Amino acid sequence: MPHRRRLIRFWAVSPAPVLLALMFGPSSPAPAIPPCDEPYRVSREEILRAMSGHGAYSLTSTTTSMRFGAEALLALVRRRQQEAPGSTQLLVSQDDWFAAHLETAGVTYAEMSAAARAGYEHHQDALVDYGPGVVERVVSGPEPRTALDVTISWPDSAGAPSEFSYEDTLSVPRLQVYDHRVIRFKLLEYDDMLVFDQVRGISVRPMGFLSAVFAVLGKPDLKQTRIAVSADEWQVVRGQVKVFPGISKTGTATIEPGGRGHEGVVAGRPDLTALKERMSRPVELRYGAPSCQTELKVRRRSGGETCQRVMGGVGACAAE
Repeated sequence: MPHRRRLIRFWAVSPAPVLLALMFGPSSPAPAIPPCDEPYRVSREEILRAMSGHGAYSLTSTTTSMRFGAEALLALVRRRQQEAPGSTQLLVSQDDWFAAHLETAGVTYAEMSAAARAGYEHHQDALVDYGPGVVERVVSGPEPRTALDVTISWPDSAGAPSEFSYEDTLSVPRLQVYDHRVIRFKLLEYDDMLVFDQVRGISVRPMGFLSAVFAVLGKPDLKQTRIAVSADEWQVVRGQVKVFPGISKTGTATIEPGGRGHEGVVAGRPDLTALKERMSRPVELRYGAPSCQTELKVRRRSGGETCQRVMGGVGACAAE
């Protein structure tokens, strides 16, 4: 079987409330938060139908999994927009997603990647917002055809882990990937590429030829990933990690349809070089506020007003 591993996967409390309480005495109870509208829960059959439109590439390799998952989510949203134009949110159960993925790929549980199995075992459900408020305005670059606000999480119950990790042996460089309980990103669909923007909740530790550098830096947080696809199903992947506040590193890899990764752009492929240059153009967007359901997903188990600490970076909050 082909290689299978998936590449794809703080809080500051202001002293002001405490000071005000000391100055003016006990405060009145906070108003109750109104219940959120329940998102539409897609069925396993709908997921199967969305996954069936995949291209001719490996469905179980880690290195192709971001494209596979993104295309399936976009297909679910497009169908939902046609069937229920007023709907702006859907929920994907990990149980149904994993079962549909197994059936679509035609493999056994043991043949799925360690990352996919870990996501299933930790019940990583996906909440997808796709209303007009996801993008507030485009600062630079073209306007995306579709913009999704995606929250992937597992229940914040007693005894639940705050993160899990797996080793991606096919990425370039080889990575140890850390999935935090809440993962947030914007998925942007353009005519010529997919962009995973403002990624929060995924940290990586490169091994091999970059291990000496990142041993000092710790676990950099994944910040953005761009994917472009050639006519013969090769992927050009441009990834950016945040190593310190305000400091990031960007690297490019090419992925064969079978999932094998190569550092940089392979020689003799001017079409891949052209994709790399085209996907390097500036893209910057301002995003709207997270939905009510998203706020609930990132809220701490204690029910406090502090935001969920989903990654190791400084000054970041999952719901921002």
